[in-house]
Amino acid sequence: MNEPPRAPKAPWRALVRRYLTSHTLSAAVAAAFLRAAFVVAFMAQCVAAALVGVTVTLLAGGAPRNPSALLAWILVAIALAQTPVVVFVVARLGALRSGPGARRAALSAALMTGVMLASSAWFLALALATGQAGTPLFVLLFLTLSGYALGFMLVGRLARAAASEVVGEPHEEEAGSAT
Repeated sequence: MNEPPRAPKAPWRALVRRYLTSHTLSAAVAAAFLRAAFVVAFMAQCVAAALVGVTVTLLAGGAPRNPSALLAWILVAIALAQTPVVVFVVARLGALRSGPGARRAALSAALMTGVMLASSAWFLALALATGQAGTPLFVLLFLTLSGYALGFMLVGRLARAAASEVVGEPHEEEAGSAT
């Protein structure tokens, strides 16, 4: 009879609904939500890359005993070559216009930023799956961590655009606090 209150079944659904439908949204609230969305997208890519790397290693019967230094540096070179392209695209995503549709556009841009900046995690997973060691691994790890930090900062720019959108009529508690 006196049951404790239950946690919502889908907390993300409630957060997304609040983000998309609140009449007004502060830049801080928008930044917190968009950064959380970025982290989810970034970490999902890293986990997927790690799972693929582990699966490949298990299917091959373990990591090779004699890693190729040439392959390791080729992976670093490819990751470095794609980094400026990814940074350019992500920076363009951060230049959203304010106004109608800005919240949805900012959410899409935050998710895309997470996916694109985590691309170096795939090279890191391949390097680990092929038994690479030493400096190339640290360079790939540095690129992955730098992508995380860069994305975390760029998503803050998206929050200002998202906060500029005013959606529908004010809710009762928002209307009451305005008077």
